Amino acid sequence: MGVIDTILNPIIWATSFVMVLWHRVFGAIFGESSSVSWVLSILFLTFTIRAAMIPLFRKQIKSMQNMQRLQPQLQALQKKYKLDKQRLQQETMKLYKDNGTSPFASCLPIVVQLPFFTALYRVLSHAASGKAVGALDQADATTIQHSTFFGAPIPLRFFTTQTYLDTAANGQFANTSLLNLRIVALVMVVLYAASQFLTQRMMLAKNTNLDKSIPNPMMQSQKIMLYVMPIGMLFFGLSVQIGVVLYLMTTNVWTIGQQFYTLRNSPVPGSQAEKEMIARRKAKEAKKALAAAGTGAVSDAVSAADGEPQHRAPVSRQRAQPVRNTRRKRRK
Repeated sequence: MGVIDTILNPIIWATSFVMVLWHRVFGAIFGESSSVSWVLSILFLTFTIRAAMIPLFRKQIKSMQNMQRLQPQLQALQKKYKLDKQRLQQETMKLYKDNGTSPFASCLPIVVQLPFFTALYRVLSHAASGKAVGALDQADATTIQHSTFFGAPIPLRFFTTQTYLDTAANGQFANTSLLNLRIVALVMVVLYAASQFLTQRMMLAKNTNLDKSIPNPMMQSQKIMLYVMPIGMLFFGLSVQIGVVLYLMTTNVWTIGQQFYTLRNSPVPGSQAEKEMIARRKAKEAKKALAAAGTGAVSDAVSAADGEPQHRAPVSRQRAQPVRNTRRKRRK
């Protein structure tokens, strides 16, 4: 066992245990040795981890919104203490503390995911060699070896060589097509990088304060990350196993759902998403008012059809008295 495996041993056990647990569930439906069972176990491993991180996601959203609101005050502190870096740092941390926010809270979900991501990488690395690891026994490792996603073994990667296929794991991968493996891996990684770029661009376009008078130093760094991160993940995805790329794609789908929720329910004040949310609420209120008015009109019509008396002003039966000319003149 290497140093990384020793450090991550508890997380490797937790990750492999959740995988095995889901594999037992889907194995009862599709079969223990079915590729579908292991693919679904990786998908639901991702869902389990992301569901456990929902409180962190809420904290991340709140922190990002608070950081947007504090930008004018941060800019003022930078101008006031531009010659005193120590005082600037103290006042900045005091501002964060008084408003219950932290610039590191937005990075917390990524930091928490990293050990589980690495643990899955190590689990699949051992499984590719047919070795038991964590909660995976020898039989589980063997079935993972034979599990494929569109014909590509899930413990292998884009940079796998033909020599490895012919000699590794006692020839378990000898019948694997290297071309198919690389095509599947490349398509998956490109789709992942493209979806990541589009989701980040959507958040940047719709969930940013539109008021140009409010300074936002984070905007430039976010624009840089918009293009740098997908390119970095493109090369990174080619060096990890198919199963890990599957994890990345699944977590990105989850992120898209979270961003959709954020844009609809918790947008940044002054952003395009907030304008759309206000417009939806106004349209909903107008629709309710129209429905209420329509219900009243329908009830009146039903009452008239049933012969129920309508509430009208009483008509007097007394004959109108003639008005004399003198009275008419006085009135004029």
